[in-house]
Amino acid sequence: MVFACHSKTVSPGAPSSSGRVALPAAAITTAGWAALVVLGPMAGIALTVWVAENRSGAPGGDALRLAADGWLLAHGVRLQTTTGPIGLVPLVLSALVVRQLYRAGRNSALATGAASWLAVVRVAIAVGIAYGFLGTVAALFGATSAVRADPASAGIVTGLVAALGAGWGAARTAGLGAVVAFRLPDVVRRGLTAGAVAAAAVLTAGVIAAGAQIVVTQKEFRELFASLGAGVVGGTAIVALCVLYAPTAAVWATAYLIGPGFAVGTGTAVDASTVQLAPLPSFPLLAAVPTGPASAMMSLALAAPLIAGLLAGAVTARPGGGEPDAQPELPRWRIALGGALIAGPVAGVLVGFAAAAARGPLGSGRLALLGPSPWHVGIVLAVEVAVAALVGATVARTMASWAAWSAGRRWTPEGEPTRSWTDRLPPGLRRLGNALLAGPAPAPRPERVAAPRTPPDAEPGAAATEPPRRANER
Repeated sequence: MVFACHSKTVSPGAPSSSGRVALPAAAITTAGWAALVVLGPMAGIALTVWVAENRSGAPGGDALRLAADGWLLAHGVRLQTTTGPIGLVPLVLSALVVRQLYRAGRNSALATGAASWLAVVRVAIAVGIAYGFLGTVAALFGATSAVRADPASAGIVTGLVAALGAGWGAARTAGLGAVVAFRLPDVVRRGLTAGAVAAAAVLTAGVIAAGAQIVVTQKEFRELFASLGAGVVGGTAIVALCVLYAPTAAVWATAYLIGPGFAVGTGTAVDASTVQLAPLPSFPLLAAVPTGPASAMMSLALAAPLIAGLLAGAVTARPGGGEPDAQPELPRWRIALGGALIAGPVAGVLVGFAAAAARGPLGSGRLALLGPSPWHVGIVLAVEVAVAALVGATVARTMASWAAWSAGRRWTPEGEPTRSWTDRLPPGLRRLGNALLAGPAPAPRPERVAAPRTPPDAEPGAAATEPPRRANER
């Protein structure tokens, strides 16, 4: 009997295929889990409210259908109701959805061993198809006589959102994002980083402004909440809705600080200079909408976009680049100023996307338009950040150059340290300036050590001194 042995040549760097999962199975599993993690708690909360407040005798399936419709709304799917379309997205649920889709892409990439752009695209498409199918099923299940979503549009929208989120997670897992960032020119990297910093700073200012406005108008908030008479369970549901739409209010406040403001209905406008309002819906969170021009404290907060631009300019002028072990060097002027110009459009695009996510209808007629205009917000912020970043980069680069020049003059020819003008600043301000502008401190100059002098009696021919001996050795 003859046994034939077949050998397969394997390249030394090729990963082993053992332990990997087929892409369709991985995509279906991760997409289903991503949907279940968000939809499951929503269904549980809806059933709890139905059990506690089932006065109309509605079937429990309506509560599950309501949860499915809310899940679709979190993806940006518009719901058609008897009073008009509903498209205002609860951004808290949207953040949870994006997080789960990111993890779905990451887990699918790990399970299939995706390590190239082609493999990442395949993972994104597979997860998008599986998730889009679940979106279509949710639209069919959640359709009622009062609320429904188009199954085709629901499948397309949820599939696109899933493909983007899963592709992001797969690319990060494969390390391809770092490869792309490494290949970008220094001026582009600095501009992207500075733009992201400026966008985060402006959105943070919007969160603070929205929170401060809610605190100021807490009396109106309580009065409006009490006028609803919703009871314990209904009041809990209203508070939950306020929490879900709190990030939306923060984005509206950000648009208010940038300048264009926002609308709370057709024919309305709310900005720092003029306020044109119509009767608002009885929703407690809307009690924080300003009813007049900006106050003195809010007027100071309007400088947030300019401060964010100055911060972006300081980021573009920071020392960096070169070898990892080498001392960071100051960027050239064209790199610092070019990064400042790039930071403006980057910040405008990021905040413009946030404004688009916080905009949508809550019915027909007067409530067909709520939220800021993403185009106006993005363009105005891009100009504000770009101009302020140019100023910030110029000042930061000049101060960093002066600090680097003065660092070389800290030592006298005799080896004594000199006292520069920065040493006269308060310690906290000096440390902040060094962290933002000057980069790492220069290494201290080594001290001069004088050569030991030979004593006169220690001549080459002199006899060595006998060391002292102990008493018991004598």
